[in-house]
Amino acid sequence: MNEQSKNTNPLRCEDFEPLAILYACDELDAGTRAEVEAHAAQCPACAEVLSREGNLNQAIASLDQPADSLDRSGLLLAQCRSELAEALDDHEAKAGQPRWTAIFSPASWWPSVRGTLVYHPAMSMAVLVVAGFLAGVANQRLRVAPQQTASARPVMTVSASPRITDQQLQSAASANVAWVTPSGSRTPTVQVQLMSQMPMSIEGAPEDADVQRALTFVLQNGQRFDPGARLDSLDVLRTQAADPEVRRALCAAARTDQNPGVRIKALETLQGFGKDPAVRQTLLDALQNDDNSGVRVSAINLLVNSLQTDGGSAPADPNLLAVLRDRVRNDSNNYVRLQSAAALRALGSGDLP
Repeated sequence: MNEQSKNTNPLRCEDFEPLAILYACDELDAGTRAEVEAHAAQCPACAEVLSREGNLNQAIASLDQPADSLDRSGLLLAQCRSELAEALDDHEAKAGQPRWTAIFSPASWWPSVRGTLVYHPAMSMAVLVVAGFLAGVANQRLRVAPQQTASARPVMTVSASPRITDQQLQSAASANVAWVTPSGSRTPTVQVQLMSQMPMSIEGAPEDADVQRALTFVLQNGQRFDPGARLDSLDVLRTQAADPEVRRALCAAARTDQNPGVRIKALETLQGFGKDPAVRQTLLDALQNDDNSGVRVSAINLLVNSLQTDGGSAPADPNLLAVLRDRVRNDSNNYVRLQSAAALRALGSGDLP
């Protein structure tokens, strides 16, 4: 009967190529394989197709398989087989459960829910929006009250009373500085997070001693903390520039920080304190020695502003005059040369070079 079926339904050339692919992959039963071989023996075109697919399959088989390089030990394959076996066992176990148990089981209705979401994009978007809103609310609550949550890595929160030790500061490898507004309050506070084996979170007002100590430590250790953390520290310390200790740290950053953006911002935080001898000397040092023209421009602008505030009431410092004359002669930036000349005129020095 099979022989009669084969004779009444001969293999056609237009149906041959799909069977040739399966033949090359050894996915045909014995009867169909014999039929493919018989047809190829009588049809040169189909024989070429069969040969081509066989050569292609051999070429692919000869290539290095990515799975072999990624899972040389066979652990991944073994794990997949084990998980498949467990899934089959679970399926057989659920088949014997009462119907009402399957109805109320999340595993039973999840495929239906997933299919609904896939084929109804509008509903999917609504669900995602709601889920995102709830996640955001939960995250905000966690940020507002971190002491109520359990963390894999404990965080030490330092308040205003205990002093942080030098050892705690020296152990910090990175930092994050931010203004935060506690829940129920309109007054923002400063949060300094120092990352180490025992992370520390220091919170308080900008004038808090521990906050200032942590910020100045970040500012003074530019090789350890990234420029972003140092710039954020300057944003906070700007509000406390009236403190001589803070000004000393700002002057040091303006002179020695490796990042010109940090040096420029450190100079800007000294705005209004040009009469302070330490600040005045910092401006002169930056004007004369900094190789970044942007830093020198900031320095001469602040210097001119402070001289205008003085109003020429005090005799000119010989060192100040010497630096300005040197900049008029030698600075590579035309703006710095012009502003230096304007400063000399404001000081009443008529011996311009």
